[in-house]
Amino acid sequence: METKSIIRTLMMHGHYNSTQIQQLQTQIMTELENAYGLNEPPAIRTLYIMYNMVVFNWGYSYFPSEYGNVGGGKVVDIILSALPGTILLDTLGILLSAFIGIEIGLRSALKYGSKSDKAVMYYAALANGIPQWWLGIVMLIVFSFYLAQIHSPIYFPPGGIVSPKYYELWLTDPAKVFTIPQAVLDLLWHLTLPLITVLIINIGSWAYFARTVVLNISQEDFVTFAKIKGLPESHVVNRYILRPAAPSILTSIFITIPFIIFGGFLVTEMVFQWWGLGYVYNIAIVESPTPDLPVVVALTYASTLLYIVIIFIMEIVYIILDPRLRE
Repeated sequence: METKSIIRTLMMHGHYNSTQIQQLQTQIMTELENAYGLNEPPAIRTLYIMYNMVVFNWGYSYFPSEYGNVGGGKVVDIILSALPGTILLDTLGILLSAFIGIEIGLRSALKYGSKSDKAVMYYAALANGIPQWWLGIVMLIVFSFYLAQIHSPIYFPPGGIVSPKYYELWLTDPAKVFTIPQAVLDLLWHLTLPLITVLIINIGSWAYFARTVVLNISQEDFVTFAKIKGLPESHVVNRYILRPAAPSILTSIFITIPFIIFGGFLVTEMVFQWWGLGYVYNIAIVESPTPDLPVVVALTYASTLLYIVIIFIMEIVYIILDPRLRE
């Protein structure tokens, strides 16, 4: 596939006859075999593969046309073109959900047994029971197709990350889209519905998780002793409840991020036709004539690498948050 991609580029920018093309193809294949170590023993080839993975030389897609021929089918370019969309929807959605949900869960735990606490529990149970992709379909039916049918002045697009006139620009140079005010508004218009869907489903989970963690810590002896000492409630909450709860909450956030980034919203992105890494995963596994192994392997490797980096960062954050580890 890499040879074909190079040959296509040469044919587009030069004049070659069939004999010259055949000679070029043979020469390029020989050079690529030497570059990738394909003419070496299996053990050496394995080292070449490991080196290429480390330096992000992930080769070419088997089916570049399925991805709009981004970067000539180069896997790293395909992933980089989809990464901004995933950060916008998946990562931003999870971080916003976590921030809002944790705040709700904290307030709910501090008012244990109240009507607001019970309401949070009911909402969390309902949100956990609804598939995110299913809610996405409902949102599209109601706020896109139905509102468009009745000619509502406010409705949302049925899918896509941007309108067709900006789509090619987004695939090739996403940063340039943010320099065009109309394109930014168009992007936000397309983002609204999927982001609301993500928030509705995930806020409940984070609220329930934070509520459980805070309730468990609130029952510890050191919290009771702080209250007996007559310390202000804000001081008790911030120093004796939130700080011990922070490692558990941050662990969940940190561990969730790599799985969300690399395919966590796989079906949701497909429902909204959102050009992100989950959508690329769908194309590589389902929509291609056969599984697009270079893309699947690269996404899996990238998610594993990000997970390792995040675990390392977590260890540093734990030392900052927990004085006992510093000792």
